[in-house]
Amino acid sequence: MQDRRHDIIQAGLAVLREHGYTGFTQPRIAARAGLRQSHLTYYYPTRLDLLEAVGRTAIERQLAAVDATLGGHASLEAAAGAIAAVVVRHENTRVFMALAQAGDEEPRLRELFRELADGIVARVARFLGGFGVPAVSEEPARLLHALSVGLAVVDLATGRPDGTQRAAGVLQAALSMIAGKDAHSATPAPIEGEPR
Repeated sequence: MQDRRHDIIQAGLAVLREHGYTGFTQPRIAARAGLRQSHLTYYYPTRLDLLEAVGRTAIERQLAAVDATLGGHASLEAAAGAIAAVVVRHENTRVFMALAQAGDEEPRLRELFRELADGIVARVARFLGGFGVPAVSEEPARLLHALSVGLAVVDLATGRPDGTQRAAGVLQAALSMIAGKDAHSATPAPIEGEPR
């Protein structure tokens, strides 16, 4: 049964990427998963149930990607490049834009977005702390999150071939300003208890 749910979720993510929120229909997802619609509704009785499950999976993957992206960078420049590479993944941006549109109509999905935003901000705050940014407030982390989202949307909309370089440059400038350091030389502060 778990494999069937996995297949349905994968089909749902693919449909969101290709057709957006308005194209996210049970018949389309059932066909993509190789099921009859009655089988799909056995697992997810309503479109909203299915959308919520797909949204949950997308958010878990995004948070895991943030963890992987922010870990272990020796400089702000390297971190900016890694963040930029994630920002320009259009398939992710398409999914989250579709879920944002759905959240406008379905309050249950707003809770998922709050969880995503709060999770990213907490992770970014820890990351910034490694570069000496005091954790007095979450505002620097919120700024970096908002900037990353904006860059992702603009990159998707413009489709420029140098999107990764543009995003990296903007992120490097922002990280330097937030950290109050030269982005080329800033290295993370050692974590308390770890060898220097």
